[in-house]
Amino acid sequence: MAREPKIAYVLLRNAHFGPRLASSVELCVRDLALYSRHSESILVVCPAVDKPFDGVEIATVPKGSIGGNLGKALAVARLLLRRGVDFAIVENHLPAAALIALASGIPTILHSHAYERAPPNAFRRVVRDCELKLLAGLVLVSEDCVNQFRANFPEACAPIRAVPNGLDMTGWSWKAPKDKTILSVGRALDDKGHIEAMAALIRVLPSRPEWSARFILSTADQEPQVLHALREAARPFSGRITIDLSLPYADVRKAWETAAIGMALTKTPEPFGRTALEALASGAALVTSGRGGLVEVCGPDALIVDPSDTDEVAGSLAVLMDGPDRRSYLAGAGRARAEKLFDIRAVAKRMDDFIEEALERSVDRRLASSDKTHD
Repeated sequence: MAREPKIAYVLLRNAHFGPRLASSVELCVRDLALYSRHSESILVVCPAVDKPFDGVEIATVPKGSIGGNLGKALAVARLLLRRGVDFAIVENHLPAAALIALASGIPTILHSHAYERAPPNAFRRVVRDCELKLLAGLVLVSEDCVNQFRANFPEACAPIRAVPNGLDMTGWSWKAPKDKTILSVGRALDDKGHIEAMAALIRVLPSRPEWSARFILSTADQEPQVLHALREAARPFSGRITIDLSLPYADVRKAWETAAIGMALTKTPEPFGRTALEALASGAALVTSGRGGLVEVCGPDALIVDPSDTDEVAGSLAVLMDGPDRRSYLAGAGRARAEKLFDIRAVAKRMDDFIEEALERSVDRRLASSDKTHD
């Protein structure tokens, strides 16, 4: 029997691989590691964390001698060699992924949760092309990201695949009684559409006193004016609109499972949209901008609106607030879509298949190179 491959996920930048402050990237890595068919041989290399996720072996990112992410990447390359790693997946950092591949000789893929932008000039394009040639492949979080990547890097020849976020649907309750609450979750950034969500809530809540709204926000220090504006708008509602910051993921999930309506109003294309998936998994009827990867998450099973049109957003909220049958239909349809397309077992299989294909290609290349040397 062939030896089980040792696989490492690498998180370099501002990552918190633990339940207290995990972002969507860390949650995705945790889920892929736990549900992989290679789960017992997976290592997650990440910055030091006070309480890491259970069930996943971790190693702390070493300090690089030259500092910065590239210094860390060189130190990670040495760590991977010491740990006998056969394959590396680097999160969201193309230069680091290329450097790890070059310095270690270990087949390495980039796992990107964002749009990979086109280089701004010819020099940067040459650099990017060289980095991409060092990779064994790329995994992007949606087909929209894949299409944008191919448009921005038409000469790239590395294998590429879309692998979305997944959720363990058996762990998400959706039939429990719902509170008459409207929930918006995400980073406290202007682009995420929370200001637009608040503007619509101000329209619909006064005439519906039985309803309330809640925002659960993170990274509030990046654009503090957003949080300030939301708090000022919520003040006249005397507690009917609450704003919570940086809650543990278990609390976020509980909030989704008890909310009747969800909002995901990102104003520019979203690479994926994990919060929208969480809304579907929990049976919250969703109002969304449907931009970028959001439309892949929601399909026809959410109300699609223009977030800049307050009347349209407020009208869609009113339809759901006043229509329990409509809410119930979307809850069931959204949950069924999430189960069919985004259960973590199927998603982890897609990632495992891609990893194994890349490993097989790297073995074939080594054998071909060895044959040429002997000739």
